[in-house]
Amino acid sequence: MKNAASLVLLATALAFTGCNTQIGVDNPDTHEASFSNVLGTLTTRYNADTETVFNAVKRTFDGMSGTLRTGETDERGANNELLAVAVYARTVGDLEIRVDVAKTEDPVTKQFYTQVTVKYGNFGNLPQSQQIISKISSNLRR
Repeated sequence: MKNAASLVLLATALAFTGCNTQIGVDNPDTHEASFSNVLGTLTTRYNADTETVFNAVKRTFDGMSGTLRTGETDERGANNELLAVAVYARTVGDLEIRVDVAKTEDPVTKQFYTQVTVKYGNFGNLPQSQQIISKISSNLRR
């Protein structure tokens, strides 16, 4: 009985901590992203300012057939600088897509970059999230 309880406790801990998987993405700045199996989110970074990435996200949703951009919430800093924004959309089957764009500082190099996190549906969908990142990258190409 003690072994069964220990195994159940271990399985529960693994299920809640989950794991992050490094995934290849079509991003000119970094060719990998991190997919959280627990949260269902795909996260990558761009070496562009937050406003530029935000505009690329809007162009991505506006260009996707069967997808309707439903709104965004933003956080602005001094001088009306865009620090973070969450963009919401709905797709076929009334699935919600959320893309978070945030200005972030690398703790090692102290350089700023823009982090993008995509969540497709309630539980996440890796292939669809990769496609969205690819479309954001193509809309961002300089």
